[in-house]
Amino acid sequence: MNNETTLLVIFVGITGLALVVQAIVMLVAFLTMRKTIVSLQSDVQELRTTAMPILARTRETLEKVAPRIESIATDVADLAHSLKEQSVEFQAVAAEILERVHRQTSRVDNMFTGMVDGVEQASNMVVDSITIPVRRITAMLAGAKAFFTVLATGRRPDQQVDVVADQDMFV
Repeated sequence: MNNETTLLVIFVGITGLALVVQAIVMLVAFLTMRKTIVSLQSDVQELRTTAMPILARTRETLEKVAPRIESIATDVADLAHSLKEQSVEFQAVAAEILERVHRQTSRVDNMFTGMVDGVEQASNMVVDSITIPVRRITAMLAGAKAFFTVLATGRRPDQQVDVVADQDMFV
């Protein structure tokens, strides 16, 4: 045999061996995948058997509670609407009360202003009714005093007395 033929047979043998090894690896992978799939199917089945009753009870509970939740939501919405209406009424009443208080305060202010003006006017009248006669009496007394001074001294009180003796005492 020829050297080339021998090499060709060796290469064909190595290639055949590689194909057999590859087939074995593929068979092991197939068997492993099949085992994993069987295991996953049993786990999924177990999960279904435990989860389905829970889901069914949850659905039943939601079906029972849903009308109550809707009723509560409706009640809350009605309560909010009623509260809003009452707050609007309260604001209107508060504004009316404040307006009344403002009017009454204005009235009381006008009353006190009128009363103070009246007291001031009355006090001015009392002062005038007292001071005018007092001035007249004072003027009459001053006139009488001047009259008596002129009678007693013979001259008017605003005239100066001539002092002759003091003129020589200049220092």
